[in-house]
Amino acid sequence: MQYVENEEHWSDHAICRGADPDLFFPIGYSAPILREQERAAKAICGNCPVTADCLAWALRVGEPDGIWGGTTPEERRHLRRSADAPPRRRLPVIMVRGDVVEDAA
Repeated sequence: MQYVENEEHWSDHAICRGADPDLFFPIGYSAPILREQERAAKAICGNCPVTADCLAWALRVGEPDGIWGGTTPEERRHLRRSADAPPRRRLPVIMVRGDVVEDAA
């Protein structure tokens, strides 16, 4: 693939481009301060036209830090684990008088 200098990237349209980068990489000294910083960053993401692209990028590259696509590192870890987990299949269960007798599978 050839690099095209004028090619637009999703990040060119991100609202956070003009914001303080420290807001998106919160370093709180206590949980309330950290949560307030995360909330402020997520508020910007909530109005951004490229939030989905930003989150997809962060998940694809495994970005370990910061607020990306309106998510914290912990939330992205959860999303990656959920995406990697095989789909759960509910198996029918035979019930007799409210007690499980056997799995129907």
